[in-house]
Amino acid sequence: MGAGSLPRREFLRRVAIMAVSLPVAGQALTSCARHGAPAALPLHDDLRIDPALPVERGGTLKIYEWRDYLDHGVVQRFVRRHASSDVDVRIESFTSMPEAISRLQEPGADFDVFFPVIDAMAGLVDARLIRPLAHEALPHLGSLWPFFTDAGGPFYDVGQRYSVPYTVYSTGIAWRRDLLGPSGAPDALADPYDAYWDPGHRGEIGLVDDYREVIAMALLRRGVDPNTASESDLDLAVDDLVSLARSVDLEVSADGAYEELQTGDYAIQQAWSGDILAAKRFGPGTDRTLDRTGYTWPAGGVVGCDLTAVCAGGRNPVLAHAFVDYLLEEDVALDNFAWNGYQPPVSSAIPAAFADPTFPWREVVPPHLSAAVLAPEDLNRGRFLRPLASSDEVAWLDGWGRFLGALDAK
Repeated sequence: MGAGSLPRREFLRRVAIMAVSLPVAGQALTSCARHGAPAALPLHDDLRIDPALPVERGGTLKIYEWRDYLDHGVVQRFVRRHASSDVDVRIESFTSMPEAISRLQEPGADFDVFFPVIDAMAGLVDARLIRPLAHEALPHLGSLWPFFTDAGGPFYDVGQRYSVPYTVYSTGIAWRRDLLGPSGAPDALADPYDAYWDPGHRGEIGLVDDYREVIAMALLRRGVDPNTASESDLDLAVDDLVSLARSVDLEVSADGAYEELQTGDYAIQQAWSGDILAAKRFGPGTDRTLDRTGYTWPAGGVVGCDLTAVCAGGRNPVLAHAFVDYLLEEDVALDNFAWNGYQPPVSSAIPAAFADPTFPWREVVPPHLSAAVLAPEDLNRGRFLRPLASSDEVAWLDGWGRFLGALDAK
């Protein structure tokens, strides 16, 4: 991705009305998924593979990915590993989940591996677009963090029937250490979220272009559940954001972590952890500029994960399982992390490892950005942004519109 391209993470929740407009959205938001109670997705046994079968000889694995998602070097190593079976890989990219699901529903769509988001899982299963996973063909599941492997988890796909995690991330606050004094840095404040409301940085603050993340931040600042359906809580949080828009003259930025923060146009930027770690590769910043960047994840803040699944319409389901398992191998996962900046939840990818000078991937995480690495227990301490009911979604979108209106009127 060049310096002028949009960051990969931006697309994951970019389409604000996804939950009410997906072709399969009617089934996507079950009550249990909304409220966090464990709910196993129904099994379609007729779509299962026989895990004893060999990979499809001469097969071309078709991967449908978010743009700039996989290290091509990692992909080519997979091809070489299976050279005796004469396999190849073809990659096609998408930029929004509605686009991707529409493509998967086309007659003749024969993708093998797909990268869905949590919100879409139930609908994908109900529409029979993804296969149940044969865990016998995924020996590296044991390398995953307990959040994914413990009984009753993960909440969005209990027992990992249809998906495995690809990466994990936090939503935190990034800043230019050379533009903020130590006492004004977000991690020095009693409430780090107050940094956004600092009038001393008028015109130098960016928020991500994501209605859930921005409103969730304002709710967390008030000590409120970031998945609330309470209209009064939402109204107060949006009131805070409207006040912020009027007093601080901030910007909603698509790629602020990659661009404006690195150039110094922004002093403070709401950011996903992976974007901060990937800015060295995808953004215009130099090592010297990145050394000036700080990042903090307020305790109990937002966390998330990206997923990998096997498509039901693919021609190479055994090879697809082999690829999904390959991405879970420690060395492969960490090499991919070094490329895309998003942390894999495998056993060796923990803060202590990146602080170890003998760890081969230690340079992926500079010491001053160590807060961008999650620990396994952080997935239980943090807050996932869970799917919303359609009626709740409308209230959130109305609040987002009110905030954007205040920005436009500034």
